[in-house]
Formats: sequence, C-alpha cells, structure tokens
Amino acid sequence: MTIDDVDELIISAMSKDAKQDAWEIWDFLKGNGIEITIEEIESRIARLESEKVITGYTISFDTKKTRRRVTRVVLVTFRTSQHLPKRLEGLKKYLADAPFVLFSGRTRGGYDWICVQSFPSEEMADEESDIYRNLFGDIIQSYEVYDFMPIKDPSFHSLAYTSKEFKKFLEEWVPPFLPR
Repeated sequence: MTIDDVDELIISAMSKDAKQDAWEIWDFLKGNGIEITIEEIESRIARLESEKVITGYTISFDTKKTRRRVTRVVLVTFRTSQHLPKRLEGLKKYLADAPFVLFSGRTRGGYDWICVQSFPSEEMADEESDIYRNLFGDIIQSYEVYDFMPIKDPSFHSLAYTSKEFKKFLEEWVPPFLPR
C-alpha cells in the first residue's frame, strides 16, 4: 500500500491528537489546501487502519503531573565475533519485548546500538542494566549508560509532521539575519 500526501496530512493531524473528530481533521486539511469530504477522511482513516499503517491509538500525558521516571540512554559497541549475528537476534527480541524501551536500534558511527529506556525507579534501571550486561556481555565491547532529563515529553508527532509545519517553525525561529 502506498500512502499519498493527504494520508500523510491525516496521520500528521492524528499524531497530535488521535481523539480529534473528522471535522477537526477536515479543518487541518483545509488549512493545508486540501478539500475533501468528511466521509472521505473517515474512509481514508479506515483504510489506513485496515492496511496496518495506523496500528493503534495511544495516549500522551504530562509527565510533570505523574511520578518522575528515570530515563536512560544506553550506548553500546559490539565485539567482532562469528556469533554476533545470532546474538543480535536475541538482543533485538529482548529489546522489542521489553516494556521499558522507548526506542532502540542499530546505528552507524561511533556506537553500534542506541537504546532509550524509562523506569519507575533508579533501582529498577540499575537492575535491568546488570541483567542486560549479563545476558549480552559476550558481544559487548563497550557499554555506556546516561541518565537523561528530558525537557520535552515524547511525541509521536515528531515522526509525522509535515514539511509545511517544518517551514513554519523555521520562519518563526530563524532570525532574518541568518541566511537560509
């Protein structure tokens, strides 16, 4: 399935607030120069769901109004080994199944793997760190952990914003004396 520019705008709108109704999405689309009916919006959303482009709906909440969580960034480099590909499959499954992992993935550059995690307490974060190193220590060359104090709550909208939103942001923040 291919998604077009209208689908991307709908996803962008829903990434800000998945609970908004079709009229609000219609207004957002109109503001972006797209004229379609409410029925077409609802039909497109249903198609995006049935084709598993939209795989679910989630909430966002103000983390300042909930108990503080420990956010950790884990940076790993691997040892070269004939067993590395098979062991990486185990690592991928561990991190995919872990309820505390926000993001995790292979990188190019100074580190081989970066993982961002969230825990209810430092004790739990430290316990997981020990378990991780015990489970995968045979393939780890270096393991660095940093506690991270976010100033902005996580947002799926950062994965779905439009180029128009990007340009609008730059116009608001790039002073006239900086060349573009």
